[in-house]
Amino acid sequence: MPVKAVVELGAAPDVLTKVLAAVHHINRHGNLEDFIAVALATRRLGRVRDLPGETIELIGSEDCLGTLLGTEGLTTLLRRGMLRSPEILEVEREMGETGAAYVRDRRDEKWTAGGIERMRRRAERRGVKLHKITRKPVSMAGRLMIFLGATPLHVREIVAPQSDAPLMVSTYGFSAVEAPAILPVLPTSAPVQDDAA
Repeated sequence: MPVKAVVELGAAPDVLTKVLAAVHHINRHGNLEDFIAVALATRRLGRVRDLPGETIELIGSEDCLGTLLGTEGLTTLLRRGMLRSPEILEVEREMGETGAAYVRDRRDEKWTAGGIERMRRRAERRGVKLHKITRKPVSMAGRLMIFLGATPLHVREIVAPQSDAPLMVSTYGFSAVEAPAILPVLPTSAPVQDDAA
């Protein structure tokens, strides 16, 4: 979605943040059954953690995606020439075909400096004595960390066959670990299948 010059200048994370902020805004003010899902199918492993890749696929109804294109954030990116002109295409879910879920994984968030501080404040409010908490080492391997403002989003990809289960995502556009929404996208991390047989 970002143009080549944006990627080469290293501004792709800024574009991703702007697009995710627009998705979050639309989802927060939209219908629960009509949220926009985010797919980062070209994400790849960097030296320490995952990198977002160069494409952002958004899956939702035509009305929601049309509303998203009218948001200030996306119109600014389009006007500045930072995004390729987006296309709204109809997508069919093929049961059993390979797809991917992008889940917000919050397991390690409590062991960050901010998470430990929240535990201390909560214990203080409740009047509970809290033993010394030390930070556990958090491995970012296999997770993409995106900051949306001051909110860190730890996103993990799950490659699995598509099913007819409803696609439920949060206002951020990512599904929960307990109920991954397998989207009709083919991630670059999916094993290549030989169709010659």
